[in-house]
Amino acid sequence: MRNLMRLVALGAAGAIVLAACGGGASPSPTQAPVDTASVAPTVAPTEAAKYKACVAFDTGGLGDKGFNDLAKKGLEDAAAAGFDTAFSEAQGATDYAANIQRLIDEGCQTIVTVGFLQGQATADAAIANPDIAFAQVDATWNAAGPDFTPGTADDVPLPGNFTGLDFQIDEAAMLAGYLAAGFSKTGKIGTYGGAQFPGVTRFMDGMYAGIGYYNEQKGTSVTLLGWDGNQTGTFVGGDNPWNDPAKGEQLAKTFLDQGVDIVHPVSGATGNGTIKAMLAAGKWAIGVDTDQAISLAEYSKAILTSAEKVIDVAVLDTIKKNAGGDLGGEDFVGTLANGGVRLAPFHDLDSAISADLKAEVQALSQAIASGSVKVCNYLARGC
Repeated sequence: MRNLMRLVALGAAGAIVLAACGGGASPSPTQAPVDTASVAPTVAPTEAAKYKACVAFDTGGLGDKGFNDLAKKGLEDAAAAGFDTAFSEAQGATDYAANIQRLIDEGCQTIVTVGFLQGQATADAAIANPDIAFAQVDATWNAAGPDFTPGTADDVPLPGNFTGLDFQIDEAAMLAGYLAAGFSKTGKIGTYGGAQFPGVTRFMDGMYAGIGYYNEQKGTSVTLLGWDGNQTGTFVGGDNPWNDPAKGEQLAKTFLDQGVDIVHPVSGATGNGTIKAMLAAGKWAIGVDTDQAISLAEYSKAILTSAEKVIDVAVLDTIKKNAGGDLGGEDFVGTLANGGVRLAPFHDLDSAISADLKAEVQALSQAIASGSVKVCNYLARGC
């Protein structure tokens, strides 16, 4: 991507025209060479002080120790760099458009929306306000329009004031799945999501693929409960899928009763309840979005690793490039190869993981980054 190089260095109206790509099928990002000397455009302090950057958070809210908090960290880093900042929080889907409009009315010059579900509201606002820079976390622009068929009348070209910030998190989650398969004592691993859409199921796909790859390499039969690598799995659903830790504890106990000793919850703060319950049972969990051994330090002894999206850096670098005059017109997709996704350190459990297993995970990471191993080849539905 033209100006999101620091991320690389770190390791419409009336139709929904934004779409996160399904797990295993990598979107076509703007390509950027890996260059550890490159950085996002430098913004002079005086320029930053004149520029207002804002974030519209998704439901689940601040304090989720994951997705929203990572985007908030990017906004806080922008404030530390001298930018004027503001934000809004959505209590439900009906808040999306109103929250974005409020930020427009407050004079925001960059508005980053968080989460796939804000696609329609973000698309409408970007098209209606071409002088304001918009970006969306967990989405790329669907230029094919509502029918998803290029070359038809409803095609909507990617506007020059939009930046898609997507993350091929199934790659990092495949590493977590392989690690879990090698670490599990029972040969049973669990996963579940808050709701069934690509931003969630990519994590689950990665777990399925990593376990499948481990079984292929080792001749074992480690199983994943909660996701079949196709379209069927366990989801919280209901009115509060992202912020119900008690439900997360309940789901953990259900998995434990089935012999599972590692669970990968993909459900915001609901999953925090699962991690708490796994700690109490003397078992383990795999975190999502951020390094949850840090964000949930009280549960760190149960967190084997986390599949991370480098959202905070993506948000900050987008604000910087917008302030430097580049309003968008591109999509960025974080991968293992460009450092946009990664596997977190093992922290308290580092000494419990064998050197051989660590080396195998590292080798798999290199194979995925090079393209010699593809997540979709290990999914039940294939590529």
